[in-house]
Amino acid sequence: MSAMQNSDMEQLVVDLLDDQRTKLEDYFAARGARLESLIWSPTTADTDQPILRFLIEYWDRLRDGDLLPPANAVSPFDLKPALGHVLLIDVLDDGWNGRFRVYGTKVAETYGRDMTGRLLSDIDGGNYASIFFRSLYRASWLRKASYYSHHYPPAHVAVESWQRLALPLAGADGQVSRFLACNIAGRWRPPARPPVKPAGPGTAA
Repeated sequence: MSAMQNSDMEQLVVDLLDDQRTKLEDYFAARGARLESLIWSPTTADTDQPILRFLIEYWDRLRDGDLLPPANAVSPFDLKPALGHVLLIDVLDDGWNGRFRVYGTKVAETYGRDMTGRLLSDIDGGNYASIFFRSLYRASWLRKASYYSHHYPPAHVAVESWQRLALPLAGADGQVSRFLACNIAGRWRPPARPPVKPAGPGTAA
């Protein structure tokens, strides 16, 4: 990653921790995208997606008061209603990076490849979304707080929108060691039609 990308991530983490919503919206707008929602510590009232609501309720049940759920308390058998959309990410570098322990099949189908065993930093060659969401994981690691986001990518991206949820899980030391995350893709956009060239002289209509 370039020095400029690292600088962007560091500034984004500051803006995320300070809840600088206008700056975050401007970051997306400058790249032809739109940040619709970013909510820390979301509840089931913050989304109408059944899978996300299920995961929020599941995470809350695993908590002990204000403590984060332990990472080893999450069972794949409990996650059946969300399988295909679930990501399990092991934290690296104090939240600056992570490795996909599980990468849901539905997410892989939409993204176009399975990222199981790969790093967060491997996604999309460090484009604006990769930089933003790595920064968001870092901020979540520092806050020890869950988040929900909803954004609309630029018009050339085939998927109309993404809704994301990340729920931090604690290691034995109480620090965030893993994220239980979920990505829900919106509708597919129809492929853009090539422009029609006007008929010239002698050209059939």
